[in-house]
Amino acid sequence: MTTKVVFIAGAGRSGSTFLSQLLSQNEDCQNVGQIRHLAASMNKNWQCSCGQTLPLCGYWGKVADCMVQHHGTSAMEELRDGFAAFQKASNEVKDWSDAAARSDIRAAHTRFLELLVSLYRFASAEAQNRVLIDSSKIPNLALALQLTEEIDLYILNLVRDPRAVVVSWSKLVKKPEILRQRARNWNKRVKRMQELEQLPDNAFLQLKYEDFAGSPKSVLEQIQDWAGLTQGTSFFTGLQSAEISWDRTHLFPPANEEVLQKQATKIEIRPASSWMSDAHAEVRQIAEKVNFPKAAQLGYRKAL
Repeated sequence: MTTKVVFIAGAGRSGSTFLSQLLSQNEDCQNVGQIRHLAASMNKNWQCSCGQTLPLCGYWGKVADCMVQHHGTSAMEELRDGFAAFQKASNEVKDWSDAAARSDIRAAHTRFLELLVSLYRFASAEAQNRVLIDSSKIPNLALALQLTEEIDLYILNLVRDPRAVVVSWSKLVKKPEILRQRARNWNKRVKRMQELEQLPDNAFLQLKYEDFAGSPKSVLEQIQDWAGLTQGTSFFTGLQSAEISWDRTHLFPPANEEVLQKQATKIEIRPASSWMSDAHAEVRQIAEKVNFPKAAQLGYRKAL
């Protein structure tokens, strides 16, 4: 039996949290946030959006218990360390579209992939076998899921203008070198997702944040159709506004801190323009130097 996962890939600060919330509004989906951080976040005793700390959460606590029961007391730590090792090894692979390279990395990380499949299987089972909406974003995890036969994977690659991404990061970090690193990460993730897109028999959909923010209701309907999810957007109260439930959502840090704090049930999804202001000119220049011409390949224009 396979576990169906809609994996939202892309860079941080690209709107993945809002998108995952909207996708989890129908009964057939469960929002698991950035599940790749689960082991580390549980160890830090961080709080779930349900109000409980992760070890005591009625959802994640049970998932972790299942992992321990089936794989031993160190299962979550093994999963955390296994992903770190997998990430390092996969970063050293020149081209993920190379079948031989994927075969080698699969053979070298069998224990990690076994634990990973179990995590998703238990997460789905505790959610009454719902489709998991995973906003972990990092391409290495998408690769790992693609290497398994037990995961029915749909990769939704969410891309946003890198200048908007870096400006958004600048609200949290001020050092130019850190912002340049965020910009370089945007390039790396675009490259890796292009490699995954080339894989045969791959359910892959690329979505621009700007298109999503401009027409969220119609874009959501397109995603539902592509991923074979329940067709329904009745929770939209307007073309760009929605009333959402958190019933099938268990988010935890490092998910978007503002979203976690507010836990809004009435949301507006609109294109962002403040990043284009003169006040952010220097930050935008960082992205323009680092991210073009790669961004131009995706249709972004250098001159605003």
